[in-house]
Amino acid sequence: MVAVMLMVVVGGATRLTHSGLSMAQWKPLHVLPPITQQAWDDEFGLYQQTPEYKHVNKGMSLSEFKCIYWWEYGHRLLGRIVGILVLLPLFFLFKDIPNWLRGRIAIVFSLGGAQGVIGWWMVKSGLKIDPTVSHIRLCVHLVMAFIILSVLARALWKFEGKLFKKICLRDATLLVIIGLTIIYGAYVAGLKAGFIYNTFPLMEGQWLPNEWNFYQPIWKNFINNPATVQWLHRLLALITVTYSTILWIKHGSTYRLITIKIIAQVALGISTLLLQVPLAVALLHQAWAMVVWMIALKTVWVKK
Repeated sequence: MVAVMLMVVVGGATRLTHSGLSMAQWKPLHVLPPITQQAWDDEFGLYQQTPEYKHVNKGMSLSEFKCIYWWEYGHRLLGRIVGILVLLPLFFLFKDIPNWLRGRIAIVFSLGGAQGVIGWWMVKSGLKIDPTVSHIRLCVHLVMAFIILSVLARALWKFEGKLFKKICLRDATLLVIIGLTIIYGAYVAGLKAGFIYNTFPLMEGQWLPNEWNFYQPIWKNFINNPATVQWLHRLLALITVTYSTILWIKHGSTYRLITIKIIAQVALGISTLLLQVPLAVALLHQAWAMVVWMIALKTVWVKK
């Protein structure tokens, strides 16, 4: 699980450093990076044919290209390492692994393969005329990472002998609200909406940004409008912390830890916004979202 979380963080760094389109080809068996000067020239030549180079980074030097290349290469390499780590128990502990766990390993490995395909599908959206990665595809990529984490977590808790409980309506509601907040966080990231309206709680003096209904039909604003997406992410975060606090007050210490973690996440989100998305704080905000999700799952799934 740690390796998966690290991969998500490196993916976030790849996005924030504008490195995600530096590898213009997808080679699933590509493991070794360019070593010779000719290999680097070939990779750079491929990048120079992309819309991002032509419209955004024209004139970039080879040394500058290497800086963004290593981020994307590292992200893809981590994906392959995670796949190996998932399969290792089957090679060394096959006879001692229960059948249900073998099945779970197969599911996680299959999801990991699908995640690789989704990742390339996401990158391809930025290799066309407009060198911008689709925020919808970015969201799908992130959601799949959270699904993989969830499957791994449940398998680990079951392997440890923990008992599970049926999720009640209030717990399902908590998970849905947290999940929606994460989804809109992905939209904010994909649309670079964190770089606008860097004030809180008002958005440049307004509770609701003036251009919230810029697109027609109006429903498009809730997916494609950076101002509206940022507003919804803020609103969902505040709803999440309010609802979790109510659960803590009404139902006791069961919800104490998750509420504290959510409060910390909201504070990180506000800091990311006010500081105009510094790399370290933004990555911590992304990593903490995974912590919040895992603790929420354990709170509603696992019996004490």
